[in-house]
Amino acid sequence: MGIRYGLSVSELMDFFCEGEHRGFSEAEIEAAEKRVGVSFPVCYRRFLLEYGKDDVNTRHNQLNKPPEEIFTSYEAVRETLEEWEEEFLDAGRNGCQGDYADNAYFTLRQLPEAEWGTVTDNYLLIWAENQGVWNAGYLIKDLQDGAADPPVYMSTEDDFVTFKRCADNTEVFLKGMLAEAAYGYHSKERYTKLPEIEKALEKRGIDPERLEAAGNCLDTELERLYFYTVSGDYYDLITANRREQDREEMQQQMFQALQSAPKPRYQPYHLRLTTSQEKDLGMKRPRKPGGIAVHPIVAFAMKEYFNRLPLTAYDWGKDLGRMKTLKLEPRGRKEGTDTVYICPPSEYFPPEPYYYDLYDWSIIGKMTGLRTLVIEHIYVDDFSFLRYCRNVRRLSLYGTNFSDCRLLLEMPNLKEADLHLCPLEHEEILAALSISCRR
Repeated sequence: MGIRYGLSVSELMDFFCEGEHRGFSEAEIEAAEKRVGVSFPVCYRRFLLEYGKDDVNTRHNQLNKPPEEIFTSYEAVRETLEEWEEEFLDAGRNGCQGDYADNAYFTLRQLPEAEWGTVTDNYLLIWAENQGVWNAGYLIKDLQDGAADPPVYMSTEDDFVTFKRCADNTEVFLKGMLAEAAYGYHSKERYTKLPEIEKALEKRGIDPERLEAAGNCLDTELERLYFYTVSGDYYDLITANRREQDREEMQQQMFQALQSAPKPRYQPYHLRLTTSQEKDLGMKRPRKPGGIAVHPIVAFAMKEYFNRLPLTAYDWGKDLGRMKTLKLEPRGRKEGTDTVYICPPSEYFPPEPYYYDLYDWSIIGKMTGLRTLVIEHIYVDDFSFLRYCRNVRRLSLYGTNFSDCRLLLEMPNLKEADLHLCPLEHEEILAALSISCRR
């Protein structure tokens, strides 16, 4: 038995890579540096060149952004101010500026950009968690000063204004992200109770104190990786296997089982509301010309995203444009049925020209700022809205009735798609697209 403590990022990437490492080109990195106006740290540049396209980078959170998607926090602030402009103008016209006293974006709007530094620093954002809520990167000033391996900072308030130092250097930051990526890699295990952790480590002869100091270790006999974090009373042990135990035998058994078993049944769920809920939401009223249909499950997702529903038609239009992530999945599914009753977004119908419709999904096409779109296990009456989702980078239609792959040709920024258990047609299109695709 051999235990190796304190693996470097390079050694960890070797563990997670089952083939050749894949990185971005020098030209791609230089183009990104020119666009943002600052050079990347040498250590991070090297990571992008050697490992930037490895599969583990997208296993959990986005371990690193592709160079073309790296941006500065000030760029994000400018975009946010554009989205809020009409609301801030209304506040000024109505004498409600006091309502935004604690809004950092409102404060920044009152200042010339040259003075934004009195409120927030500018950061080069290289990482985002899987819903795009939290971002991390380097302080631009550190890069301008020529720091070879500066600290990494992470946003703390779901905005691009408030950041806190989260890692002393790139190596520490990447090890933390790889620890999260490890959970789910082959036969994963996670322990957060000290007695269970001590038992798991003792079984393999791993020294807890040495592991805590090193942060990780590799059991070379089992090819199993351990990440260990202790913070006060919080304990976290994550494991990942380089291979499954008796993997070849298991794969053979799985292959034989798949050959003899019927394919998984394709059965997306039809979404329904009760008759009284439909009445409350105004779905029985006559439709007026020029109305805008809203699927109730989309409205429910918007309510969760913003912690409220829009009150006015103006608010609806503004919030639709501000949506970055939309995740739709039926809750309370039952075996043996293809129908799910969903939660209504409210007890009232929306302001005109908006109205609720259980069979119209076109409102998603009006979310022009969407970056992530997830619709899973749902029967969708018409997917034509996808042609308007031109900024979507990550798409999951897992277990839906999506079929026409030609629609993906109209999504120029698409990088990743999950089409597993979809009755696909025109699959030759997928080979022509430069995206990562599961089907």
